[in-house]
Formats: sequence, structure tokens, C-alpha cells
Amino acid sequence: MDRISRAVKRLWGSVGNGRLPPSPRFAEELAEHGNGALSLVAPNVSKWSFGYQLEHLYLSTHYVLDRLEESFTGRHADERMGPWGVGMMVGGFIPRKMFPTIPPLEPQGGTLAQIVPLQQRLNERLAGIDWGMRELFASRGKSKHPRMKYLTSSQWMLFADIHHRHHIAIMRDIARSG
Repeated sequence: MDRISRAVKRLWGSVGNGRLPPSPRFAEELAEHGNGALSLVAPNVSKWSFGYQLEHLYLSTHYVLDRLEESFTGRHADERMGPWGVGMMVGGFIPRKMFPTIPPLEPQGGTLAQIVPLQQRLNERLAGIDWGMRELFASRGKSKHPRMKYLTSSQWMLFADIHHRHHIAIMRDIARSG
């Protein structure tokens, strides 16, 4: 199984018929974390609270879905990935406290007031996804990340998996510190 297929399986669960399920594994995991101590902070782990981490994951999931949709248009096929993108794709992880968050993905409070609407909108979006693995691998279009530059849809899926696991690990460490 290739890296992209493994990333999709970790994020979405079984894609037996090649279609992505409307209730993916990552969304269930995020919903479960909504019951955590959102105000819990562990400065030795992160400057952000547990809730900020969770809000950021919801914001970034919407961001990745937007970029996936852009990449499916076929535009920017000749553009290239930047050095940061190559580093993450090759290394398969994001070092902690290394990269600043892009402004649109900065959490605004980390409370249920911010998180619940993001969760509801995500569930609506996921229910409407009508593409699967074939489209993911076939699309040659790319969309731009401000730091990693241009990624294909399958590269966005790998990024989503790496990013998701990065922040879930931080949240686990915050919870353990509390």
C-alpha cells in the first residue's frame, strides 16, 4: 500500500468501493476530543490550549477540503512544490514549534462557541463529498499552500494526515500534562 492510500485509510477508514465515507475516522476523532478539557494548557507542550488545538484542526480541515476542491479543477498542473513541502512529504512529519500557523487558521478562542459551528459545517461538507480514490489519484491539478507551494490532491491528502496526527499528538500530550 502506498503512502497516500495509507494516509487516506488513517483519515477516512475503509474505502472499500473507492468512495470516501461520509463519516470519516478523523471527524469522529475530532468530535470525541470536543468532550475534552478545552481550557487545559501545558506551556511545556504548546502555547495553545487543548481547545485552540482542536479549533485549529477544524479550521485546517476546512482549509484542506477547499484546497482539494481547487486541485480537482485541473489548474496549476505545471506549478511546483516548494522546499518546505518537499521536506514534509519526504520526512512525513511536522516538527513541533517550527512553523508559524498561517493567519486564516489561527484559532479564535478554542471554546465550544467556535468549535461547534466548525464541526457542524464539516459534517455537512463530508456528507456532500462525491469523489473517491480514483479522482484523488487522477487529478493532476494543484492548489497553493502559502509555505509549501503547490500540492496535488493526493499530496493534500498526505499533508492532511501528517498535520492531523501532529496536532492530535500535541493534544494527547496536553491532556497528559493536565
